[in-house]
Amino acid sequence: MDGVDQLRKLSIDERGRLLSKWAAMLASLPVDRPQTWRLCEALRRLLGATGAVITFGYLSDARVTVCATDDVVAGLENLQEVLGEGPGHVAADTGEVVVADLDGGDDSAWPMLARAVAEQYGQLRLHAIPMQTDDGLGSVATFYTRKGVDLSETTDRAFFLINTAGSALVADLEDHRSHEGLPGGSWSSRSVVHQATGMIMAQLGVAPDDALALLRGHAYALSTDVVDIAKRVVDRSIDFSGFEIQGE
Repeated sequence: MDGVDQLRKLSIDERGRLLSKWAAMLASLPVDRPQTWRLCEALRRLLGATGAVITFGYLSDARVTVCATDDVVAGLENLQEVLGEGPGHVAADTGEVVVADLDGGDDSAWPMLARAVAEQYGQLRLHAIPMQTDDGLGSVATFYTRKGVDLSETTDRAFFLINTAGSALVADLEDHRSHEGLPGGSWSSRSVVHQATGMIMAQLGVAPDDALALLRGHAYALSTDVVDIAKRVVDRSIDFSGFEIQGE
C-alpha cells in the first residue's frame, strides 16, 4: 500500500484532530532545543513511546539519523547499523511496520542484536515504522518501549503522524542542501509562505520553524503542496487555531 492509500484510510476530520494534537504538542516544547529534536519529541509523546529516532536513507551509504530523543534510542539505532540487522532494516526493506521484543533470547530473528540490547539497555520492544519518501532508500522512524508495551496510537494514526513530521524534516533537509530557508519557486510563492508562517505563529504561539513544519505537515495531510496550503491560510479558508480544514 502506497502513502496516498495509507493516508486515505483516515478521514479529513481525523487528520485535522491529529494535526491539532501535533500542533499543541509542538507548542508545549522548549523552543531553545533544535527543531529536529522537537519534532521527534512531539512524536514520542503523542505515541506514548519511551524514545524516538528518525533515520533517512536507511539502506544507503548516505544514511543519516536526523533526530533522536535520548541516548538510549540513539544507541539502539547505532547497534542496528553496526550489526546490519534489526526491525529498522526490515521496515526499510519491506515498507511494513515491524514490532519486536528484544529480550536476549536465542529465538529472536536477530540474535546478536537481541543480546546486545538486553545487555546494554534491558528488555525492550522496538517499533519500526517506514516513512514515505521519494528517495527509495528506505527511511524509518523507530520507537522503543518496555517489553510487551504497545504504542498508544493505532498503526494508521501513527503512520500519519510520523509521515506528517517526516514531510517537514525532508523539506527542511532539502532547504539546507539548497541553502534556501523556504521552498523554491517564485518570489510571490515564497512571500505567501512567509505570510502564512507568520499567521500560524500568531494563531498557535509557536516558533517560526515549527510554524513552517506545521504548514508542510498540513500539505502532506491534504496531499497538496506548501504554497497551496499557504494561500488557504492567508485567505483564511484554513485556520490553524481551530484546524478548520476542507476536503480533498
